[in-house]
Amino acid sequence: MAGNAADISLASNALILLGHEPISSFEETTAGAQVAANLYDHSYKSILTTHRWRFATKQAKLARLSAEPQNVYKYQFQMPTDLLYMIRVVNVREYEVYEDKVYSHQKDIDIEYIYEIDSDRLPSYYAKMFEYYLASQFSIPITGDIDKASFYSQQYEKALIKAKFADSSQRPNDAFVDSPYTDVRH
Repeated sequence: MAGNAADISLASNALILLGHEPISSFEETTAGAQVAANLYDHSYKSILTTHRWRFATKQAKLARLSAEPQNVYKYQFQMPTDLLYMIRVVNVREYEVYEDKVYSHQKDIDIEYIYEIDSDRLPSYYAKMFEYYLASQFSIPITGDIDKASFYSQQYEKALIKAKFADSSQRPNDAFVDSPYTDVRH
């Protein structure tokens, strides 16, 4: 794993929280660099898919493939290569997902999804939360101290609440809609 400067910085900050020296590469021979090299990538992708982060959400019109599907659907569509988690297919009720394709009777398909955003574009509220998560993951292999793992897991949970709130504030509130059923009561 090569890792860009932002990836290394996030991992290095997590290691510093644990009392380890900072790293400048995932290729170093220190215990911290080796743990980070092995755990960083999956941790990054995993945490991106735990919530519908507004900063990591995209919409896309899927490319319809020319090959005819070998199932009950008329069309097949290729999912984007940067997709980590599909949130929804827009305005289509009947579809199936197999591997990296969506199958449907619709001629066009739009999706909303979580993508693997470059770590140098992360908002600060997410980056700090992710550093705590990494510290919780790195703590036992680096320090052998379960209490540190528990402490940083708690810090991560607190930061996660704040990050979700900050992220959800990026979207306007849904308006209340008048309803004749509730109006009858008054």
